[in-house]
Amino acid sequence: MLDFLKDITFRANDVVLRAIDILMRNYISIAGLCFLLFITSNLSSFLAIYLDATNYFVKVVLLLAFVGLYFGLQLVLLKKAIFLAKGQRGDSVKQYIPSLSQFLYYILGLLFYSLIAFSIYLIMYVLLFPLLFLGVEIRTVQTEIHPFLTGVVMLFVLIRTTFFPFFILEDGFNTFKSYRFSLAMTKGNVFRLLAIIFIVALTHLVQVGTEYLGYTLVTRVLSLINSFVIIPVVSLVMSIVYIDMMKAYKGGADPSVIKSII
Repeated sequence: MLDFLKDITFRANDVVLRAIDILMRNYISIAGLCFLLFITSNLSSFLAIYLDATNYFVKVVLLLAFVGLYFGLQLVLLKKAIFLAKGQRGDSVKQYIPSLSQFLYYILGLLFYSLIAFSIYLIMYVLLFPLLFLGVEIRTVQTEIHPFLTGVVMLFVLIRTTFFPFFILEDGFNTFKSYRFSLAMTKGNVFRLLAIIFIVALTHLVQVGTEYLGYTLVTRVLSLINSFVIIPVVSLVMSIVYIDMMKAYKGGADPSVIKSII
């Protein structure tokens, strides 16, 4: 077991170091996209407060515009990360821009994930209901047991489905076929992905901790680090993992959901 954990840790560290190396050699172009994401996110928050008394229709239009721009930029960043992870360079910016169908498949995928999360949230309440008959207080179930177990299950779901955007961008698959391939490809790689996610999420966890403790200045510094370092590293890390796992993938051309889950 110890050798297994060492192997998992070594592979995770190797992937992160490869991503950092790629980022250092291509930082300017990636940082530009991260800057646009940062501006879009903060400008939308500012306008939400500034335009609070504005016409409802105008607010809806602006909301849709910012959502489209933000997620569109995310896909551009992800597509560029895939190119760089493969050691390729695009001849023009157009190569990184997703098509309308890819964008819509991605949005549908996010909505589908939200539906999964909501369903698991409700199912966990049903599964934990018998605890009330065993004498466990309802407040304990609501504030401690349910959030913890739901978080564990959702982490597992996130790991298994996190690569669906790659199949949309790389192969042009629709949302549900991309989900099936993500389930099939990540089968047997959960612990490796868990180690990688923990490493790249460490800075964000520290930011949440400093915000909770009230260290405002430290939180803002970590927010900038997350925006301009961690986000591009995560994109490159996931792209490298995707490419590596696809090279080792031995499944079918149309994997079954049931066989991929079990």
